[in-house]
Amino acid sequence: MQQSPLEKANIFSKLFFRWTKPILKKGYRQRLELSDIYQIPSADSADNLSEKLERQWDRELATSKKKPKLINALRRCFFWKFMFYGILLYLGEVTKSVQPLLLGRIIASYDTSNYHERSIAYYLGIGLCLLFIVRTLLLHPAIFGLHHIGMQIRIAMFSLIYKKTLKLSSRVLDKISTGQLISLLSNNLNKFDEGLALAHFVWIGPLQVVLLMGLLVEMLGPTAFCGLFFVIIMALFQAGLGRMMMKYRDRRAGKTNERLVITSEIIENIQSVKAYCWEDAMEKMIEGLRERHTKASMESTQISAAVMSIVNTLHIILQYVKNQNQQKQARRQWQRGDESDEDMDTDFSQSPGPGNLDILDFLQKEEYKTLEYNLTTTGVELEKVTAFWDEGIGEIFVKAKQESRKVSSNDNNLLFSNFPLYGTPVLKDINFKIEKGELLTVSGSTGAGKTSLLMLIMGELEPSEGKIKHSGRISFSPQVSWIMPGTIKENIIFGVSYDEYRYKSVIKACQLEEKAIDKEYTSIVKDSPYSKTLGKLSIKVIEKQ
Repeated sequence: MQQSPLEKANIFSKLFFRWTKPILKKGYRQRLELSDIYQIPSADSADNLSEKLERQWDRELATSKKKPKLINALRRCFFWKFMFYGILLYLGEVTKSVQPLLLGRIIASYDTSNYHERSIAYYLGIGLCLLFIVRTLLLHPAIFGLHHIGMQIRIAMFSLIYKKTLKLSSRVLDKISTGQLISLLSNNLNKFDEGLALAHFVWIGPLQVVLLMGLLVEMLGPTAFCGLFFVIIMALFQAGLGRMMMKYRDRRAGKTNERLVITSEIIENIQSVKAYCWEDAMEKMIEGLRERHTKASMESTQISAAVMSIVNTLHIILQYVKNQNQQKQARRQWQRGDESDEDMDTDFSQSPGPGNLDILDFLQKEEYKTLEYNLTTTGVELEKVTAFWDEGIGEIFVKAKQESRKVSSNDNNLLFSNFPLYGTPVLKDINFKIEKGELLTVSGSTGAGKTSLLMLIMGELEPSEGKIKHSGRISFSPQVSWIMPGTIKENIIFGVSYDEYRYKSVIKACQLEEKAIDKEYTSIVKDSPYSKTLGKLSIKVIEKQ
């Protein structure tokens, strides 16, 4: 793929968007092919953005005294670029306030008795044209830059959530469905692109009000405050509607998430649905969810329509107020025009970053624990390890022990002094040591604790007593294979850059015949007889990163 011309573009090329000329010209003359697509700029790559945001998020987790906030990590990553484009946006919006003054004076120059305006009419026309040019040069790069930052935030959040899913403990994974992740990625993250461009109007609006009021007081006198008072009342009313609209939007988002979760689970288990003839029941369930979602969407749309009606009728009402208070200054009102009030309406319902609470809640879910690293240990060592599968029992046991509360043991049941809490440990007083190169086989009946022992070593199950030491890196091949749609080679590489030596080393280590791979490596894994083995290959490639 070709290198993106944006990386080599100078400031004038970015200002006038000349870097888009080659692909637009080619697309106008002929149909674009896949080979015409540019490479992703290094500044927009998921690796760079995710590492940058992950570093700041880890810093927030370490330094936050209270609950960590995702907005703080985002601010450290994108604040200065965000404010730079915000200043450009403000300067571009200011030109809209100057435009009615120039238009009024140009219109006044047609009056034959107004000799002063007629003498500078050409200069006023040139100034108006320059104003349009300056506005274009300011607003277009600013809006493009804000949408670009929104895209970068979305990409970084996608990558951060993906990395989070790889670190989640087994207890959390059992409670999260694929539909919830789909809803989180598709419904919540897309709000960054929509709301980020409007975020600056929170401070641009008040500054424009101050600027315009200075001009209006100079032209109209104290009566200009009548219009300001009415605008403040309407802004407060619109803010109230915005808060009400947020409540309905949250309700609609909940219905959307529920519908996506149920639909995804039905599709994943469609064989069971067909086998037990549950089609009618599932259809009624989806229809009910859709009906509740439509009702919530209708309520949200009604509030949105009320907000838009206020925006559209505010100009007319303000014009009526001005005419009632300024009948004697009709000529000055004609020169000023009505466009000065154009940008004083701020849609408070479009708040930036909706869905942050859902994303923040997901990022704070429990991960598997990092085990103690010991340089003197060459293998894995367990010392008097006791663990519980019942969620929370281990934490309560440790907390009670720290507080020196009365704890008695009777037939492996825990009994606290003030309240009874029963729980049988799945592992108790486990002691063993594995040196490098040794082979240890664990056998036992179903439920004996073989999988729990492995999860203890991997850090997914936290011990309530004892210590686990290891030499550094631990790898394992799970029973569940990870297969993604694609060729055999793509599943072995698993998204990393192709390294022929590493590729052949993985094949040799997994005892997969290279001839078979060369013969079938362009075929889809789903149709390959080696799909079960390739899932383990993918796991090993990830663990070697």
